[in-house]
Amino acid sequence: MLPGVSWQQFETLLGELGTSRTARLTYDRDKLEMMTPLEEHDRCNRLIETLLLVVAEEADIPLYCNGSLLLKRADLGRAIQPEGCYSVGSSIAIEKRAELDLERVAPPELVVDVAVSSGSLDRLSLYGAMGVPEIWRYTTTVGDDVLKGSLQIYRSQGDRYVESTNSGLFPFLPGAQVLEFLEQSDAIGLAQALIVLRDWINQHV
Repeated sequence: MLPGVSWQQFETLLGELGTSRTARLTYDRDKLEMMTPLEEHDRCNRLIETLLLVVAEEADIPLYCNGSLLLKRADLGRAIQPEGCYSVGSSIAIEKRAELDLERVAPPELVVDVAVSSGSLDRLSLYGAMGVPEIWRYTTTVGDDVLKGSLQIYRSQGDRYVESTNSGLFPFLPGAQVLEFLEQSDAIGLAQALIVLRDWINQHV
């Protein structure tokens, strides 16, 4: 974590890194954290993205995956970049550098945050400042057990987040079913895990 970084310096850094940057950035009132995603981040995120799109398709919900976007509030001096941002109804219009200025546009309805190592900044507080209604935070470790992590679903209630067993966006979907899909994709293969997932959805929607 780097202290003493002004918002202008942060914006300059974004410009220097350009549109092809790979680092995930978190900024909280003069404190900057930079993290390069590991293979484990990408693997977990891809599987969760697959699950979300399949669930949305089977439940006939128009869900759009907008990828990893830097959510920004210059007026608050805060920014955070989750692994995945999802919107319902229409895709988010991205103006530049895979960033969203949340002073001008609404936040995504759902973000996915994958944690392999703990950071020093309060990510829930940052998402709250961005006005994100729902967060899926998947915490895991490097190694063979990467798909045996834990999932916390946080839903916004007033000025705070409350942990929930089920998604607010997909009320029929418990976090336990997400974890089961991740483990099955490793144990029996992704193709078979998707068949099992679709069967489960059709029984519960």
